[in-house]
Amino acid sequence: MGEMALIYCDSHIHAPLCAEFISSFPKSADFLPASYAICSCSHSAGEFFLQEKMKAECDFTFVSSFGVHPQNPDERLVDFLSELLAAGRLDAVGEIGFDFFTEDFRNHAGEQESVWEKCLDLARDYSMPVVIHNRKALDLMFRDAKKLAGLKSVVFHSFAFGSREAFSLLDKGINAFFSFGKILFKGSRKASDCMKNLPDERILLETDAPFQTLRGEINTPPQDIMKVYDEASKIRGTDIGHLFSIIENNFRSAFCLAPIEG
Repeated sequence: MGEMALIYCDSHIHAPLCAEFISSFPKSADFLPASYAICSCSHSAGEFFLQEKMKAECDFTFVSSFGVHPQNPDERLVDFLSELLAAGRLDAVGEIGFDFFTEDFRNHAGEQESVWEKCLDLARDYSMPVVIHNRKALDLMFRDAKKLAGLKSVVFHSFAFGSREAFSLLDKGINAFFSFGKILFKGSRKASDCMKNLPDERILLETDAPFQTLRGEINTPPQDIMKVYDEASKIRGTDIGHLFSIIENNFRSAFCLAPIEG
């Protein structure tokens, strides 16, 4: 038997916003011989239609998600989400959640709350994995822990809290996965603590491309998933080959894909 192919799994990316990178990246010389798998999140009808087209044309694993982002809690997008789910055009719901990072975002807390409740209900009704965006509102995750525990799976995108909070969420019965990207390069003790101490079966890696840039960067290309894997391997003190294996298993579990054979 030949060696098992390595697969870079990016659990959170905005493929429609970096389409020019996506089209060439998996075939680029610096990427081979590894393969690719992504969960792409879209937040408008236009983004979703491009995302759907990209999924149909790609030759790698492409999880297609749509959600009402808390930075734009437009009730009309809930109706669009409902239509997509009813038509079987989604693999996941997200990003959804809360963002109280700025005063302007906090001023829309009521709208965020309303679309959050409706999106959670839809995810539960259609038995969908959920991708969560959460800034400055972890208390609301604990408040709604019972609802989250009733979901198929929950991916906490760019988790910015410590392992104590992560373990507390797991203790609430939530089938939670904690995803980390370039925050691992920013000297965050909490993120490094999580990456080091969480069980193998609960971690995911991401780029959030084209967002989540470091100082001096204009954008984040999907290729940076390779850097994230390298840093995560160092923090956990594990062989990168083992890291590939556990992240692929977790990606498949989080997004309800068929398990790896063999």
